Amino acid sequence: MRDPIAIGLFGFAVPLFILGAMFYGSVPMAGLGSELAICFSFGAAAMFVGGFLTFQMPNSYVATVFFTYGAFFLALGITGADGSLAMTMKSSPQLLSVWFSLMAVITVIFMLAAFRLNVALVIMFGVLAAAFILFVVGDVKLAAMLFMVDAVIGFYLGAVHIINPVMGHALLPVGSLARKAA
Repeated sequence: MRDPIAIGLFGFAVPLFILGAMFYGSVPMAGLGSELAICFSFGAAAMFVGGFLTFQMPNSYVATVFFTYGAFFLALGITGADGSLAMTMKSSPQLLSVWFSLMAVITVIFMLAAFRLNVALVIMFGVLAAAFILFVVGDVKLAAMLFMVDAVIGFYLGAVHIINPVMGHALLPVGSLARKAA
């Protein structure tokens, strides 16, 4: 019953939800310092731990996902902590557009692979890719809302990896897309 995937999923969901709430305007940007600490500790750290623990799995897909978004939160935290994120947002927003565009491309790759896994992952990556794209085109409010929706999906998937093994059956469905053996 050792399943470290929930660690990475919660590390993904917590900072993503708060980040979305801040960009949406539900949480004041004055709390940005705390959000950066959450990106470092709960985001990057939990996702890296989840990545290291899942790296032993037969397929490196999960570890790659955790390391990728863990690095995203780490970079976000570092650039925010030293003030360069705010400066970049003002002086060179194109850099953030390129970064978020690349994150959208990576996310679409993860989504395509998820079509062999389950519907919940496909939706999670699809929503996240849409959020990154919306940030790039300047619809920050809608992108922020999608970040929060995506975080809720991440919480659900984390719960799946805790509750289903404890219950001994799939109490929380994910919509398996795995091919059945012939």
